Amino acid sequence: MSKTKVEKHFDKVSKNYDFYKEKNSFYYDNLKKLLSKLIPKGSNVLEIGCGTGDLLASLKPKVGYGMDISHEMVAIAKYKHKFEKRLTFSTLLPKEKFDYIFMSDVIEHLEKPGETFKQISKLMNNKSKLVITMANPIWETPLMIAEKLNLKMPEGPHKRIEFNDLRIMIQDSGMRITKHDYKLLVPVKIPLITKFANKYLEKTLKKFCFIEYFVAVRV
Repeated sequence: MSKTKVEKHFDKVSKNYDFYKEKNSFYYDNLKKLLSKLIPKGSNVLEIGCGTGDLLASLKPKVGYGMDISHEMVAIAKYKHKFEKRLTFSTLLPKEKFDYIFMSDVIEHLEKPGETFKQISKLMNNKSKLVITMANPIWETPLMIAEKLNLKMPEGPHKRIEFNDLRIMIQDSGMRITKHDYKLLVPVKIPLITKFANKYLEKTLKKFCFIEYFVAVRV
């Protein structure tokens, strides 16, 4: 079977993936904080689009399963976390059910997100939660400019999806959204500005925040 464009892209960027994460550590540190509030430590957790596995590992799950279509990403994740027995990484979706399933900055790369949601629903029980985080679509132009300036990882094939369209897909897959919110008004460190904006302006300007996220459960 031939590789998809998305798979080829992430195989290509896998060697520099952690470099770009370190370059944008302020964003990734805040993403970890957000996920840790939504996904309790000690849960059974599945991450779809796990990259090199750091987000999953940071959640300290009882059982953590990271899936990625990129064989190169999975190989790096296995090597980085080879001593963490609670973590498994694979290019295949598991068959067992999980307490929490999450995707971060992945939804825009899916060829058929609606079909993916239907697959995810089969891995959930009545108490499971699906957590999706993504870049707010209004940030697309600044993100593409940052990529041109080599300030962020090359995005590769993607399409930003508006929340209302995602909500319909979620409903069609037999789930319902229980929480929808935004976080991180300024996603980079700018002296004086970042701390002030994220602390005092974020609630007022919530819909302009960089991270958009939602939580869904099975109906």
